[in-house]
Amino acid sequence: MLFPERMVEITVLTVDDFLKPISDYLIKFGEFEVKTVTDKNASKLLKLKPKDNNENEKFSNLKTRLDKLSLAMKIDENKIKLTIEEREPLSIEDIERRLSKIENDFYTVTSAIEKIEKEALELRIKKLNHQITKELSFKNIPKEFFVTVIVVTKYDAGPIIKNLSSLPSIIEEIETFGDLSIILVALPQGYKSEIIKLSTSFIKFIDIANVITEDVNIKDIEEKLKDIELEKKKLTSTLDKIIETHTEEILTLYKGLWFVNSSMRIKNASIKGGKFIIFSGWIPEKHSKTVVEELKRITNDISVIELKNAKNLIKEDKNTIIPTKLNNPKMLRSFESLVKLYAIPRFYEIDPTVIFAVLYVIFYGMMFGDVGQGLVLSVVSALLFWKFKSFRVVAGLGIAVGLSAALFGFLYGSVFGVEEKIIPAMWTSPLHDVLKLMKVSILIGFIVIFIGLLFNIVNTVIEHNLPKLLLGSKGIPGLVFYTFLIGYPIYALVFGSSLNTNLMALGILIPLLMFVIESIIEAKKHNHDISPVAIFFELFEVFISFVSNTISFIRIAGFALNHTALMITFFSIAEVVKGGFIGDIIALFIIVFGQIFIIGFEGLIVGIQALRLSFYEFFTKFFRGGGKAFDPLK
Repeated sequence: MLFPERMVEITVLTVDDFLKPISDYLIKFGEFEVKTVTDKNASKLLKLKPKDNNENEKFSNLKTRLDKLSLAMKIDENKIKLTIEEREPLSIEDIERRLSKIENDFYTVTSAIEKIEKEALELRIKKLNHQITKELSFKNIPKEFFVTVIVVTKYDAGPIIKNLSSLPSIIEEIETFGDLSIILVALPQGYKSEIIKLSTSFIKFIDIANVITEDVNIKDIEEKLKDIELEKKKLTSTLDKIIETHTEEILTLYKGLWFVNSSMRIKNASIKGGKFIIFSGWIPEKHSKTVVEELKRITNDISVIELKNAKNLIKEDKNTIIPTKLNNPKMLRSFESLVKLYAIPRFYEIDPTVIFAVLYVIFYGMMFGDVGQGLVLSVVSALLFWKFKSFRVVAGLGIAVGLSAALFGFLYGSVFGVEEKIIPAMWTSPLHDVLKLMKVSILIGFIVIFIGLLFNIVNTVIEHNLPKLLLGSKGIPGLVFYTFLIGYPIYALVFGSSLNTNLMALGILIPLLMFVIESIIEAKKHNHDISPVAIFFELFEVFISFVSNTISFIRIAGFALNHTALMITFFSIAEVVKGGFIGDIIALFIIVFGQIFIIGFEGLIVGIQALRLSFYEFFTKFFRGGGKAFDPLK
C-alpha cells in the first residue's frame, strides 16, 4: 500500500491469426496498458506493412450513427456512459449488421410520421387560409395591407414577433401545431420587402392574396385531418414499441463498440510483418505468470513472450516511462484523488495516500471538532454518495472528515457550538485551554515533517543517490538537524524536561557541516564558484523552512478556536434579538443560519487548510511526482 504496484513490460511475438483471441483475453483481463511498438523493437520482422485505417473509419462512422440514433430515441445519457465500464466481445461487422436493422425499423417509422405531419401541416394551413380570408374584414385590417401567414418553430416565434413588432404591423399568433407556431402578419405594402427579407428564417411563408381564389372544401380537409391523426397515433405507438424493444440493444452495441475500440488500441500499437505480429504493453508484476500462461495457451505455444521489469528497462534506456499503478483500498479512492491532484508518484517512490488520509482526517477533525456539525456533514455527504455517483469522490471525503469532526467534538465537549454544557470534554476545550492545543499542534507538526523526511530518505535510498542521502538537507543529516533544532526543544517543552545544550549543539552543527560539504560538491560539479555568502543563505533557508513549516501547524489550534468563537458570535447575536414572539423567531433563524454557514463555509475553509498542511508542509519533504498514471484497457 505504501508503494505503487510493480509493473513489467510484456512483449509478444506471434502469428497474426491469434491477435483477436489475444485481444479478447486482454480486454477481459483489463489490467493491460497498450504500448506502441517501434520499428526498433520489431527489427526481426522484415516486411513491415503500413497500418490499415479502414477499421478506424468504420469505428468512427458507427460511433456517429449510434450517437445520432440514441439521441433520436432519447436514451438516457447516463446509461450510455455506464456502458464504458462494461464491454462485450462484438465484431465491428456484427455491430454494423445489428445497428442497420434498428436504424431501418426506427427511421422507417419516423419518416412516415414526418411525412404525415407535413401533410397535416399543409391541410391545417389551407384551412386557416380559408378562415382568414373570410374573417379579414372582422380583424380591422385595411384592404391595402399586405397579409401573410408564416410558420415558424415555437423556439423562434418570440424573436421573430419581436423583430416584426418594430414595423407598423398587425401580428397575431393564430394556432400552434406540435413544435410549430402559425402567425398572421399584416403590414402596409411599402414594408412588403422587409418581411420578404426575413422569410428565409420561416418554415413557410404564404401570401394570402394568392390563396383567396383557391377552392377549399373544409369538410374534406377536416376528414383528412382526422384520418391523419389516427394514423399518427398508430405510428407513434409503433415507434414507442421500437424504442422500448431496442433500447437495451443500443446499449449492448455501445458495449461492443468500446470492446472494438480497446481491440483497435492493441492492433494500432502493434507492428505486423508477413504472417507475424508483435505487440507490447504494461501489466502488474503479480499477474505476469497468469497472463503468460494464458497467452501461451491461446497461441498454442506458437509465440515468443518477453517480460522486462522496470529496473532492467531503466538500465537499457533512462528515458523509459514506467506507468504508476497505485495500490490502495477502494475506501481511500477519495484521498487518492487528492494525492493525484498534487502529482502522480513515480513508479518507485512512496505512495503517501494512506498516511495522507490519516493526517488529513486528523487535521480536519481537530480544526472542526463538533459532534452535531460533524454528524450533519457526514450524513449529508452519505446522502450525496448514495444519490449521485458523480459526487462520490467529494462525498466520500465528507463522510470521513465529518466523522472525524464528530470524534473530536466528543474530545472537546462541543455539540452544535455549545461547549461542555451538553456533554463534558473528554480531553480539552479549545476555548478554555488554547495553549495546550497549540503545544499539541506543534508536536503534530514535528511528527508530520519528521515522517516526511523519513520518507525522503527511503526514496533517496531507492534512487541510489548517496550524496543526497549522506549530505542533503532532506537526507540523514537533515533528519538529525531537524530533530535537534525542533524536536528536542518541543520534547522539553511538552514534557517539562531540561535541555542538554552540548548535545543539541552537536546535533545542529554536525549536519550544518554536512550541508556545507554538499554545497561545495554541487558547486564543483556544475563548475560554479564556491561562494560563502551563497552557502550561508542556503543554510539560512534550510533553517527558516524547518522552523516556519513547523510553526505553520499552529493553524490547527487557531482554526479550532476560531470555530468555537464563530458559534459564540452567532449565539451572542441571537441573545441580543431574543424576546417576544418575533424576536424568538429571528433568534432561532440566526442560530440555524449560523450552523449552516459554519458547516458549509467554514467546513470548506478548514478542508482547504488541512489540504495546505498536507501539500506544503508534508508532501514537499519527500514527494517527487512526475509519474505517468497507469492507463489500462479497463
